[in-house]
Amino acid sequence: MRAPFLLVLIAACGGSAPARPNVLVVTIDTLRADAVGGEKKTPAIGAFLAAGAHFTPARTVAPLTLPAHVSLFTGLFPARHGIHDNVIEPLGPRGARPFSLLAEEFKDRGYATAAFVARAVLAAPTGIASGFDVYECPERDEGIGYVKAEERIEAALKWMGGASGDRPWFVWVHLFDPHAPYFPFPGDAERPPTYEGDPTEVLYAGEVRRADAAFGKLVAAAGKDTIVVLASDHGEGLMEHGEPTHGPLCYGSTIDMVLALRAPGVGAGAKGLRSIADVAPTLRRLCQLTSQAADGTDLFGPPHETLVAESLFTWRIHGWAQCFAVTDGSYSLIESGARQELFDRRADPGERRPLALSDPAYEKLDRALDAFRKVAPVAGEGELLISVPPYGELRRRGRGYLPRYENVLLLDPCDHLTTWVAIETVPNVIAMCRARDDPAPLETALRLLDEVESRAPKSPRVEHYRADVYVALAELTQTPSRCREAAWAELAAIEKGYVQPQTILPAIDYCVRGSDPEALHALMGLLKRDGRKLRGPPARALADAAKRLNVEGVEAFLAPD
Repeated sequence: MRAPFLLVLIAACGGSAPARPNVLVVTIDTLRADAVGGEKKTPAIGAFLAAGAHFTPARTVAPLTLPAHVSLFTGLFPARHGIHDNVIEPLGPRGARPFSLLAEEFKDRGYATAAFVARAVLAAPTGIASGFDVYECPERDEGIGYVKAEERIEAALKWMGGASGDRPWFVWVHLFDPHAPYFPFPGDAERPPTYEGDPTEVLYAGEVRRADAAFGKLVAAAGKDTIVVLASDHGEGLMEHGEPTHGPLCYGSTIDMVLALRAPGVGAGAKGLRSIADVAPTLRRLCQLTSQAADGTDLFGPPHETLVAESLFTWRIHGWAQCFAVTDGSYSLIESGARQELFDRRADPGERRPLALSDPAYEKLDRALDAFRKVAPVAGEGELLISVPPYGELRRRGRGYLPRYENVLLLDPCDHLTTWVAIETVPNVIAMCRARDDPAPLETALRLLDEVESRAPKSPRVEHYRADVYVALAELTQTPSRCREAAWAELAAIEKGYVQPQTILPAIDYCVRGSDPEALHALMGLLKRDGRKLRGPPARALADAAKRLNVEGVEAFLAPD
C-alpha cells in the first residue's frame, strides 16, 4: 500500500527517488524560527529553505532538547513516549517499550547508522542512541559545555566520506551553538563576525551563523540524492515575555521551530500547521520503512487542526504550574497556572496583545487543550518531591498532566522568572570560566546559589548546579578534594527528587574522584529508599566505583541485564 503511494507522490512532483536513499537529519539546538532566511545572513539555510520544502508554521512539542528530539525520532508526543524533561528516566531498551526509534528502523532495513551529537543532554544513557552503529557525544558537560559546530561536523564529514557505497546510511548531526552562553563568531566571507561585548541578540545571531556555515558544508557533502531534514528542537526567548532563554514558558519565541526537507523529486511542502513529530512518519514513507503508530502525520499530507506544546520543566523542579500552548496556526492559547492568554498570531505574531477570552477562537483551542491533558501517562510513573508554597510539601507524580482545577492553584512561572533566571545563569558562568580558565567567578556562583536556595529551598536544581560548580572548581584549581563537595551536592539533588541517570552517573564519578566511600554508601541508601536498581552505564559505573573504593553490598542495586 505504501510503495504505490510513494510513486504517485514522486511522479506528481516530477522526479524519482532511489529505493534506499541516504538520509541526513540535522538538528540545530535553540534555533528560533525567525532567526534564519531573509536578511539574517544565513545563506546556507536560506538557500535550503528556498530550494526544498519549508514547513511553516511548525511547532515543537516542548521547549527542551531531549523530549523534542525523542518526538522527532519516534513521531510521538511526550505523553506517548514518556520523556517530558531533560532530567528524567531514560528510554528503555527497544524490547521494553511499545515504539521504536528511527535509527533502529533504518538499521533493521540494512542502513549504516551514525550520530554526531554536540552535548551530553543527548548522551547515550538517555536511550536515544539506540540503533546507531556509531554514536559520538560527550558523556558529560566539560570545557565550554558542548562541541562547537566546526568540530562536530568534522567527524560527521569524515564518516560520511568513508561510508561504504554498498549500504545506504542514516546520519544525525546535532549542533548546539545557538544555545546560551553565546560566544563571538569570527565570521567568514558570507557571514559577518560578532565580538565579545556585543548585545545578547547579536551574539545569538552570530552563533546561528556559525551553525549555518557548518550546515552548508554538511549539505554540500551529502549529495543531491540524499534526503536532508533540517529541524530546530525549540527556539530561544531573548527576553521576549521576560524569558532570556527557554524552558519554563510556552510562547511562540521558544515553541515555533524551523522545519524543512529536501528529497529527490519532492517540491514545496503542503501548507498548514506542522509538528516536529511529523518528521518520523514522513521519513518512514519516503524510505519505505514499516509504518508505526504515531501522533505526527506525513509532512506532505493534511496538516494538523491543532497542536499542543507543553512545559513541565518548572513544575518538576519547583512545583510551579504546568505550562501549555495550543494553536490552530492562526490563534494561540497559552496557559500557565491561573493565567490564560489568547492571541491572534496573524496580527500579533509576537503574542503581546491578549484578546478577550470571549473571542470565538477561545472555545476551540480550550477544548483541544482539555482533550490533550486527559491523555493517560505512560507506565512507570516515578515520583518527585517538590514544594508548592504556600501550600506545603507533597509528593506529586513525575509524569502526567494536571487538570486545570489543580493547575490554577500553583504559582505562575511567568511571575517567578527572576528566580529561574538566577538559577539558570550558573551553567553559563561555568562554561565561561572553563573557556577562559578562570575559576574566580565560580565562588560568586556559589553565593548566588545560596541566595536562590532561600527562595526555592526544596529545588533539586540548585543542588545539581552546586555540584557542577564544585567540580569545575576542582578542575580549574587542581583541587580534587572539591569533588567530595560535588558528590554530596549531587546526592542532595538526588535526595530532593533527581533520581535519574543524569545525576546518578556524576554522583558516582565525583565519589571516585573525591575518594569518598562514605558518599557512595549514602548514594546506595538513596537508591534503597526509592527501591531503585540500576542498569546499563549507571550500573557499570556503580560496580566499578565500589571496587575502587572498597565498598560492599553494591550487588543489591544492580538490575540483571
